[in-house]
Amino acid sequence: MEQIERETGLSSVSDRPGGSQRDRQRTIGFIGNCQTELLHRAFSRVAPAGITSFYHFFDVPEADRATAAAQLAQCDDLLVQDVKNFEDYTLREAIPASANIIRFPVIWFAAPWPYDDFNGLRDAHARGLDDPSVHTTTYYDGALGKLRKLVPDPQARFEAYLRLDVPGLVAPHRILDFEARRLEALDARFGTAIGKTILDGFRESQLFYTVNRPCGSLLAMLLDYVLAASKIDAASQPMPELDELQTIQSPVHPKIAEALGMTWVTPDRTYQVHGKVMDFETYVHAYIARYN
Repeated sequence: MEQIERETGLSSVSDRPGGSQRDRQRTIGFIGNCQTELLHRAFSRVAPAGITSFYHFFDVPEADRATAAAQLAQCDDLLVQDVKNFEDYTLREAIPASANIIRFPVIWFAAPWPYDDFNGLRDAHARGLDDPSVHTTTYYDGALGKLRKLVPDPQARFEAYLRLDVPGLVAPHRILDFEARRLEALDARFGTAIGKTILDGFRESQLFYTVNRPCGSLLAMLLDYVLAASKIDAASQPMPELDELQTIQSPVHPKIAEALGMTWVTPDRTYQVHGKVMDFETYVHAYIARYN
């Protein structure tokens, strides 16, 4: 708890003006991405009576800003996902000076998908073919994008990709080394064991469905963090909604899995990909066919 107070600047309840927060109504806001939306739903289910809460995506649509600003004006505690520069938040001026702004971690893990274009190796051609508003594809493959220019034949490209015969790729263990340092720093900053849990368990269990879609058990740890940071005692209970991110999954390349020792990535492993169940090779063939 001391680490949480140092990191968030959250004073103890007894130190705040106006008496104990437990003895009066409180309004708690959540700002962040899809992880935060799930956290807010779970939080709403376990928060005691007297707590009102709301959720906003970081980039509030212009049509919703007046309503969002009115909610922010009533905020006692504002839980902000540590995903971007909060000083650039569109409705920053609507937050009252008295509100406690509490940062909490965003969880992602690049090591199983080192060439996903969320990590920097872009597939601009594929992105340019899609309408982002309908989310035809959420996770693009930078290595396949690079091979498209080098290997015009789709079957030859598929075979080169299976071998990861792509010039200039960063070795998977180097990505893992970077991620390990980042996750260790996350634990140190927020006083959590989330990073350690990821590093200790990702080889044996599917802790992430994509680079930024963690499983329910990791989000439950994040929920414990925000409850503690908000000074709320809540009984533990099953939270099936925290595992809803599994509806979109990115298959793990077998050679990446082998290099990192990921034993749960078996030859017959299947994944949910935009409403369909696919194994790794079926997914790669479909990606090549769509963006050839």
